Amino acid sequence: MTYSALTPVSEAVYAVLLDSTLQAATAGGWYEVLLQPPTFPCGWFELLSATEARGFGTGGLPLIELRTHTFSAYGSLSEAQAIDRLVIGLFRDVALTVSGYTFCGRIFYDRTVTLPDEVLNGVPVHEVVSFFRLYVEES
Repeated sequence: MTYSALTPVSEAVYAVLLDSTLQAATAGGWYEVLLQPPTFPCGWFELLSATEARGFGTGGLPLIELRTHTFSAYGSLSEAQAIDRLVIGLFRDVALTVSGYTFCGRIFYDRTVTLPDEVLNGVPVHEVVSFFRLYVEES
């Protein structure tokens, strides 16, 4: 397995999350490590370990799962859902520029899960999680 793709992919993902419309909607910002205590609404993204998807052959073709987590204060689920729709629009079918790698195809959007009743650092919140997949090829 290749893990070195995670850092440059993380940088490319963060660059997409700097979109001005998304930033305006998400007062608490977007992070790879959520600030403590967070300001709501806010977002967190995570990249799961790269799975080697090349099959037989040489080189590397990591498959990486991207998850975005949108949080809003309790009572404002529609706010988290609206922000998540912006996130999906930014990532669905987009080709990233990943330093040191060739991006393969587009980002695949898989699904969204709504977790409406949670407590984050003692604050009741809503959480909307979207799942994406992407492939990068070692250059």
